[in-house]
Amino acid sequence: MKKRGFNKIGLVGAGNMGTSIIEGACRKGILKGTAIAIYDKFPAKARSFAKAIRGKAAHSLEALIRGSDILLLAIKPQDFPDFAVEAKKFLEKKQGVISILAGFTVEKIRQGLGPVSVVRAMPNLGAKVGGAMTAITGQDKMLLGAAAEIFEGCGEVVTLPENAFDDVTAMSGSGPAYFFYLMELLTDFGVKRGIPAKVAARLAIQTGLGAALLAKNSADSCAELRQKVTSKKGTTEAALKMLMKKRFGKIFQSALAAAARRSRQLRAK
Repeated sequence: MKKRGFNKIGLVGAGNMGTSIIEGACRKGILKGTAIAIYDKFPAKARSFAKAIRGKAAHSLEALIRGSDILLLAIKPQDFPDFAVEAKKFLEKKQGVISILAGFTVEKIRQGLGPVSVVRAMPNLGAKVGGAMTAITGQDKMLLGAAAEIFEGCGEVVTLPENAFDDVTAMSGSGPAYFFYLMELLTDFGVKRGIPAKVAARLAIQTGLGAALLAKNSADSCAELRQKVTSKKGTTEAALKMLMKKRFGKIFQSALAAAARRSRQLRAK
């Protein structure tokens, strides 16, 4: 890594998200597998992932912590209290913690772990294919820079104040599911009208991919792009008029608000 002092990474939790983040950073040369140790409450998972990246599986949480400059915390939120009780015994102030635990604030993590530097991150499922959108926040500039480097290995990164994280969770953290649902609906429409399921799915998915690439690579806003593909009295206009008549925009905004509200509720627990 470019950030000095943060050379050895300890991954706590060898689940889908944690391993995807590390794989992406290794693939882009940001991290070296030999500098990564993995600990999981299921040792076989840690050993399997360590073998895949040429890292090492830690035989205990103590061994992982003592041999790491940064801990990437990728466990389930409900496992944090037990983890914190054990980890607090070994963590030192010079170490850093990067957490992807949904709903856990920087302060809540520090309350559990003691006076260590903490960066909070909200990645999404796109990490599995190198297309994640990750928001990060924290006060330690060096650790924040290290976190940005790591997450750039599996997608794009933005730095935001922590008070935006409930909304970020609703927008991008949960966001992939909304697009999956839209593609699911498009597929269902085709199937009901006699298009083979695999072909209908291909039509829906490739259309979604093409739209995303257009939006990403265009100087126009999404609203401007929508207007450009909506011909007067055409098929697209007919569909959009129905969506607006049914107040789709308001319904979707309400859905996002519900997700942000749930994020706040999880934080309070």
